Formats: sequence, structure tokens, C-alpha cells
Amino acid sequence: MSAAEIADNKWELQSTKPPVGSAGGVLQLLLMVGFVGLFGWLLVSSVIGIVTPKAEDGGLAGSYKNMKVDGDGSKKEAPAE
Repeated sequence: MSAAEIADNKWELQSTKPPVGSAGGVLQLLLMVGFVGLFGWLLVSSVIGIVTPKAEDGGLAGSYKNMKVDGDGSKKEAPAE
């Protein structure tokens, strides 16, 4: 960049325009949208997990401890205690 271009600030005007004139620019915008979408999904999922009440049955851990494996490898429900 020359001193005249810096003085005219034309590069600042160009830098504020989104790069939609080329395939690389469109890909860059799509990647940014994807990153923001992933971050938003993580944030929303975290908030949902925080405010959702915990299930009374213990979830997967409660179901797992009630199972046993026989000698033949088949899983059967443990008898009720």
C-alpha cells in the first residue's frame, strides 16, 4: 500500500465490505456462520442442561446398574430387590 492510499483511507472502505465477489469469500462467510452456529448451539444446550430438572430414575447410570451379564454374554434384567 502506498502512502497516498493510506491517506485516502480507500482500504478502510474496502475492508468493511463483505467478500461476496469470489468463491473463497463466500466460503469464508459460510465458515464464520458455521462457527457462530456451533457456538450458539453449545451455549443454548448448556443453558437447557442447567435449567432442566434431573430425572428421578437416574438415567443411563440407573439402568446400567440394574443389568447383569450371564455366562453366555446375554444381558438380562436383574431381579427386583
